[in-house]
Amino acid sequence: MSIRTIVVGCGAVAQRLYRKPLARLAKQRVLEVVGLVDPAADHAREMATSFAGARHFTSLEEACKQARPQLTLILTPPALHCAQTLTAFEHGSHVLCEKPMANSTAECQRMNEAAASAQRVLAIGMIRRFFPAFAKLRTLVQGGALGRLQSFEYREGHKFEWAVTTPAAFKPRSQGGAGVLFDIGTHALDFLQSVFGSMTAATYADDAAGGIEATVAMGLRAQDCQGEMHLSWDVPQVNELRVVGSSAEAVLRVDRFDQLAIGRPGAFVPQVIDESFPVDLHQDAARRIVPLSYPDAVLCQLVQVLRAIELGEKPAVDGQGGAACIALLEQALSVAAPLPEPWLASREQAAAARLHWSNR
Repeated sequence: MSIRTIVVGCGAVAQRLYRKPLARLAKQRVLEVVGLVDPAADHAREMATSFAGARHFTSLEEACKQARPQLTLILTPPALHCAQTLTAFEHGSHVLCEKPMANSTAECQRMNEAAASAQRVLAIGMIRRFFPAFAKLRTLVQGGALGRLQSFEYREGHKFEWAVTTPAAFKPRSQGGAGVLFDIGTHALDFLQSVFGSMTAATYADDAAGGIEATVAMGLRAQDCQGEMHLSWDVPQVNELRVVGSSAEAVLRVDRFDQLAIGRPGAFVPQVIDESFPVDLHQDAARRIVPLSYPDAVLCQLVQVLRAIELGEKPAVDGQGGAACIALLEQALSVAAPLPEPWLASREQAAAARLHWSNR
């Protein structure tokens, strides 16, 4: 039987990332999109062009009662994730919640407790777990291919160009906004912890002065090594993760699905990228793909959630994994400082520092 599915939040994430994979799975009758939940009717209408039988609801509560979903996709701004996930569990639905899981560890705990009480799957949408080069690097590092780990440096940045359909994420964090740390940073820190294990933030600085941050710099410590992370919506970066070990060095292109090289004395050697993921619900997957596009990666993520529901497999990132990422974000914010701005005159630097949220 097709798994009855509702989509909560029909904005940019739903339209650009989830629509095509969902339509593909609906065509295969693996799932059926029976409801589209969004207070903005035009967003729901846009999604409905791919799911003619789906009903539009402005209330998740009403959608759960009338559409009786088995799977609820929470694709709304982060401030809504906790309450909407709890509502879905109250009505017996499994949940795939987009990153970040929530705005606080307290909310994460409530979500995990509700999932356990309802005996339902809680998966967190961390699409980069399905980038094959990322998966390959994780396998190599954890298999000891680089020798004893020494350091890492993660840099990702570009001019913000995402075609947003709501300003919700750009409010101050106290009003539910989410800057670059809770956007790109969630992806980056989840992946780094999946590679290096649990981390702590030794230092953290951002440029938020009354609004949300567009650029951050963080010093990180793992059990076996330490490193840095630099993110920006303003300043283009080299967009790579560089991992240094005692016997080799790895360089991953974080804006590509299939570019990873290992360097030893003499040269860097491009790696064969063949990490694959199931795209069916057979116990022993009959079909697997190496995802090389965002729709392919989302497809693999959706299939893995469906396999968790039908076959009892563990999602790539469950509620505990999502909570670990939020805990690291919270810990970073607890040691926050203003990001240095040396291009300003001394008096201007001091004025900017006084405006930083950590000094209020």
